[in-house]
Amino acid sequence: MKIAIIGAGVAGLSAAQELKQAGHQVRLFDKGRGAGGRLSTRRAQTPVGELRFDHGAQFFTARDDGFRALIQDFEVQGYVASWTPRRARLSKQAGDWRADTIEADPADQWYVGSPAMNALVKAMAEGHEIGWNMRATQLERRPGGNYIQFEGGDLAGPFDAVILAVPAEQAGTLLAVHSPALAKEASEVVTAPCLAAMLAFEQRVSLGWDVAEIEGAPISLAVRNSSKPGRDKGETFVLHASPAWTRANLDMDNEDVAATLAGLFGEMTGAPQPVFASAHRWLYARTETAAGSPFGWDDQSRIGVIGDWRIAPRVEAAWQSGHALAVFLGD
Repeated sequence: MKIAIIGAGVAGLSAAQELKQAGHQVRLFDKGRGAGGRLSTRRAQTPVGELRFDHGAQFFTARDDGFRALIQDFEVQGYVASWTPRRARLSKQAGDWRADTIEADPADQWYVGSPAMNALVKAMAEGHEIGWNMRATQLERRPGGNYIQFEGGDLAGPFDAVILAVPAEQAGTLLAVHSPALAKEASEVVTAPCLAAMLAFEQRVSLGWDVAEIEGAPISLAVRNSSKPGRDKGETFVLHASPAWTRANLDMDNEDVAATLAGLFGEMTGAPQPVFASAHRWLYARTETAAGSPFGWDDQSRIGVIGDWRIAPRVEAAWQSGHALAVFLGD
């Protein structure tokens, strides 16, 4: 079969690899300029030099046997590295912030892309035909098969099947005409947004942890980005705002987001003023209510849907979703 996949993230690339191995012709399309998505890495010029920030997903696990085999292979090749950071839980007690150590589960190893998170997606993308900077706006069903309309007027097709590997909110729009049932599934998924701040400091910030989960505060996660294997020299942190604070401040200017979260980080930790602060707005960051099945498939329209939003908010779940649909189509 000739199969198109809209979205060249972990889910889309997982499906593409399995389908190619089964002998199908696969083309991927993605609205981005290159591999990354929520595993993107931001390059920034700062007063202490050019630095890179993993401003989306901070790590991933490999509990599934198939995904673990892929990650172990990538680790040998240098695309992935294991990461065992010092972890803590921050909470405010009697007016002061307290850090309690979180003991890591040895059976649940954390991994990161190396030298940046997007290295995982770049490695998965090797050998695939991918059209970048192509935003799908509409699906068309014609006698010869499925076609994809793109922003700017380009048309691709015909395809025997089209797979959507995009956030539920974007999938729902494309599915509305040709698969109301899948569109309804997508509409029932709840995805939390996230405002992220990227900070750089002139000197190392003295803390007893590298990753902090934070309770009852606008910041829910703080990560010493520079503690990850293969990262740039320089002291860098990534902060993720809580879903509640993000929703309440989603329209705040990025400059104000960065300044506000940097100030709160300083109050919590005693960190000095950063020499660089920037922010990014993730509209679809973390699945709160999943679809409840690994994939969706409409046999009449020959359209499938995959993504971590089908299962759980994990990088690994995105891979499992794409793999599951590809195996189903292969059978």
